[in-house]
Amino acid sequence: MRRPDIDLLRILLCGTIILVHALAIFSSEPHYHLKSATSSAAATLLFDFLRAAAISSWFVVAGWSAVTSLRARSPGRFVKERVTRLLVPLAFGIVIFGSIIKYIELNDGRDMGFHGLREAEWMQGILQIDPPIHYFNFFPYNLTRLPLMSWSHLWFLAYLFLISIALLPLLVRLARRVPRAEMPSAFWVYLPILPMAALLTVFHGYWPYFPNLIADWTNFSYFALCFVLGAGGAAWPGFEARIRTEAPRLLTLMLMGFVGLVLFGESTPGRACIALVAWGGVGAGFGFMYRLKPARTRTIAYLSEATLPVYIVHHVPLLLIGIVLLPLAIPVWLKILTIWLATMAVSLAAYHCLIRPWAPARWIMGMAAISPQAGPTTQAEPDAVPETT
Repeated sequence: MRRPDIDLLRILLCGTIILVHALAIFSSEPHYHLKSATSSAAATLLFDFLRAAAISSWFVVAGWSAVTSLRARSPGRFVKERVTRLLVPLAFGIVIFGSIIKYIELNDGRDMGFHGLREAEWMQGILQIDPPIHYFNFFPYNLTRLPLMSWSHLWFLAYLFLISIALLPLLVRLARRVPRAEMPSAFWVYLPILPMAALLTVFHGYWPYFPNLIADWTNFSYFALCFVLGAGGAAWPGFEARIRTEAPRLLTLMLMGFVGLVLFGESTPGRACIALVAWGGVGAGFGFMYRLKPARTRTIAYLSEATLPVYIVHHVPLLLIGIVLLPLAIPVWLKILTIWLATMAVSLAAYHCLIRPWAPARWIMGMAAISPQAGPTTQAEPDAVPETT
C-alpha cells in the first residue's frame, strides 16, 4: 500500500535539494561547480541548514522504503532493481550530464575531483587548444580521462547503492520481522541524536562536504546511519507513531540546531548542531507530512514518480540558468529564487516531454516500465528513494 504522506515528503525533499544547489552558487562552500564572485552570509547559513535537513532525511526515507520494498520482493530481485534503478542512471548521468557539468566547472576556473579542489588553468594544456574551448572539443574526449569526468550530484545514487548492498542482510532481517506496533517512550525518539552527533564530532564529519567516496568515509558512515534509522523505523511502526506525536518538539529541535549553526559555524559544536538539524528535520518531516493526511491523488503520484528523473536532470539547467543570471545587477535573493523555480520548471518539462512517455528514457532514468493496462503514474516502482509497494 502506498503512503501519500511519504510521497509528499519525497517531493518536498527533491524541491529542497534543488534549492540547496541554487544556494550553493552564492554560499561560501568552495566545493561547487559554479560560484559567485562574492558569497552571501545568508545564503551560506540557509545552504548548510537545508542541506543537513534534506540530505539526511532523504537517506532516512530511503532506508524506510528499502525495508518496505523487501517485504514484497526477494533479496535477489531487490539487488537487481538497485542495479537498474541506481547504477544505470548513474552511468548515463556521468557520461551525459556529468560531462556538461564538468565543462561548466572547468570554464569557471575550477576543478573538483578525487584530489579535492584546484584551479583549472591546466585544461588548455591537456586539450592542447587555445581558449575558447568549445564543448565538443571537450566531449567525448573527457570520457577517456578520469580527471575530466564528474558524478556531481549523482554521488547520492552511488552512495545509496553501496549502502543498500552493504546493509542487505540487516534489511532482509528487518523486512521479515513482524512489525512492532507498541509505541515507545519519547526518550527513544531523541536517542538517535547521540550516535549522529558522536559520529560527526569525533570523526570531524560534514565539513568538508565533498562526497567523492575516497576521502569521505565519515560522511558515508553518517549517511549509512541515517539509512539504518529509516530502516529501523519501517520495522517499528510504533516508533514512527511516536515521532508523529513529537513532531512539534522535533521541529523546535531543528530550529535550535539552526541557531547553533549561526553561533558556532564550522566547528565541533557546529557539527553537533548539524545532528540536531538533521534529526529534527527527519522527525518534523515524517510527523507533519502524516498529520496533513494527503489524499492519494494523481498529482502526488505523478510528482513522486518524477523525483528521481528530476533529480538526475536538474543540475545542468540549474548551472546554465546560473551562468545567465550571475552577471545581472539584481539582488542575490532574486537570483536564487529565479534559479530555483526556473530549474524546477525546466526539469519537470524535460521529464514530462522527454522521459515519462518513452520506455528507453524511463529505463535510463531508473524508472519502471509502463504497463499496457495502466498509466505511468500508477506503475511507479522503487526509485532513488524507493517507493512503497
